Amino acid sequence: MISIQDSRIIYFSQYKYLMDNLNPQKEIGNLGERIAANYFKARGCEILEMNFENKFGYRVGELDLVARNLKNNEIIFAEVKTRQKGTSHSETPELAITRGKYRKLSKIISAYLRKNNLLDCDYRLDAIAIELDMKTRKASLRHLKCIYY
Repeated sequence: MISIQDSRIIYFSQYKYLMDNLNPQKEIGNLGERIAANYFKARGCEILEMNFENKFGYRVGELDLVARNLKNNEIIFAEVKTRQKGTSHSETPELAITRGKYRKLSKIISAYLRKNNLLDCDYRLDAIAIELDMKTRKASLRHLKCIYY
């Protein structure tokens, strides 16, 4: 079950240096991750990691963002999906989180928790869906808390 907990419109003109030289998919993804990190910081979270990979053993994937809610010490793993409005890839970003992707995220979350001795911590997996409007330089952000299949 996925429910939208928060939805925002954000101006991203402060990221102009990125926008002028966008390598389509990689840079759009990086921009979305920076917007998501700032979103979590503004809500009282500390960013612990960005783009975490299990460098030892079998590579199962990457965690886009790991944050800690400073109010309740909960660890938040966020999968960030960013799309550009008006392109052929402009479907709802969160639809790109498939059952297979969810399984990979579960494995990499377990690896992160083990590596950092956080197995007894409360944690959740969230999705951040961002749609960029390049003309107006606005980003629409949807925060979906506690996603699961």
